[in-house]
Amino acid sequence: MKNAVSLNTIWVITMLLNNGDTYEVDQADIIQWEKTYPAINVYQELNAMESWLDANPTRRKTPKGIKRFINSWLARAQDRGGSPQVKSKTHSIRNRNIEDSLADVSWIANVEAKNRAINHFMGKYGFYWDGERKHG
Repeated sequence: MKNAVSLNTIWVITMLLNNGDTYEVDQADIIQWEKTYPAINVYQELNAMESWLDANPTRRKTPKGIKRFINSWLARAQDRGGSPQVKSKTHSIRNRNIEDSLADVSWIANVEAKNRAINHFMGKYGFYWDGERKHG
């Protein structure tokens, strides 16, 4: 099995076929799949497919059927709620700017103190952060 290799930020993913050949995933297809399935990490799923095909030689796909296999896999991943990395991005502390971090009230357990902090940040910034940016 060949692994994904970075060539100037272009990933080359090859999948083993049932006739012994390999299928190289086209970058244009990847772009289209990323548009079609926004809740998943297409590269992660393609790597999972590559490994699955390597581990299941009797279930490898034909040259004509490989794109249908890929599309079906991606559709199922999207229907299951997406890739964990994509789902967690919105809650990552790294996706917050400094103002969101300064106005963070999510850590405050005491209700009265939390309400005072919310009022303070609403007055100062016009928003507060409680798992997401809130404007009142």
